[in-house]
Amino acid sequence: MSSCIAADASLSPAKPAWRAVYALALGVFGLIVAEFLPASLLTPMASSLGVSEGMAGQAVTATALVALVTGLLIATATRNIDRRWVLMFFSVLQIVSSLMVAFADSLAFLLLGRLLLGIAIGGFWAMSTATAMRLVPAAHVPKALAIIFSAVSVATVVAAPLGSYLGELIGWRNVFILCAIPSLLALLWQLWVLPSMRPESVGTFSTLFRVLAPSRYAGRHAGDDPDFQRPFRLLYLPAAVP
Repeated sequence: MSSCIAADASLSPAKPAWRAVYALALGVFGLIVAEFLPASLLTPMASSLGVSEGMAGQAVTATALVALVTGLLIATATRNIDRRWVLMFFSVLQIVSSLMVAFADSLAFLLLGRLLLGIAIGGFWAMSTATAMRLVPAAHVPKALAIIFSAVSVATVVAAPLGSYLGELIGWRNVFILCAIPSLLALLWQLWVLPSMRPESVGTFSTLFRVLAPSRYAGRHAGDDPDFQRPFRLLYLPAAVP
C-alpha cells in the first residue's frame, strides 16, 4: 500500500488548488441531488406520465445500475483523455439529464435522461476523489477528500425533503430544471479553475478483469499481498483514473 501512496504523492502539486477542489465538490453535490430527487417526487411524476409509481421508481433504479457499470469502466474507457475535460463532460451530462427529465412526455424519454445521469454519477464519482488527490499536496489530501464527501452528505440529506417541498410549490418538472443549476455553476467553475490533468499511465480492460477475478486471490490477506495490490494500482493509482 505504501507504494500506492508514493505513486500518488508524486503527482501532488506544490500548492493546494482549493478552488478546484470546491468546484469538484459542487459538481458532486449537483449529481447526488439529481440522483435522489425522484424519491420525493414519484407520485406527481407517475401521475403526469400516466404510469404507476412503481414504474416511475425505475428512474432511480436505472440511474444506480448505470452508475455502477460506468464507475467500473469509465477510467479505462477514458484513459487517454485529459481528466479536466472528462469531468466537465460529466457535468454537461447532468445538465442535459435534468432538462430531459423536466421535459419528458413519456417514461421512456425520462428513463433515457436518467441513464445519462447514471453515466455522469458513475464517472464523476469514480474520478473526483482521485482528481482531488492531484490538486493538493499529500498533506492536504484528507482535507480535500473531506470536502468532497461532505458535499455528498449534504446532498443526500437535503435532496428528498427539498424536492418534496419545491415540488408542492412549483411542480416536479420545474424542480428538475432548478436541479441543473448547481451543475451549470460547477461546470463554469471547473472550466475556470481545473488545471489540465493528463493520465500518467494507461490502464486496460484486462486490468479491470484482473481486479474483479476473485479466484486467484482466494485465501490470501489482501493488505499483505503485493500481487493483490498490483491490479488496483494499475487501474486506479494512477493508471486510468487521474
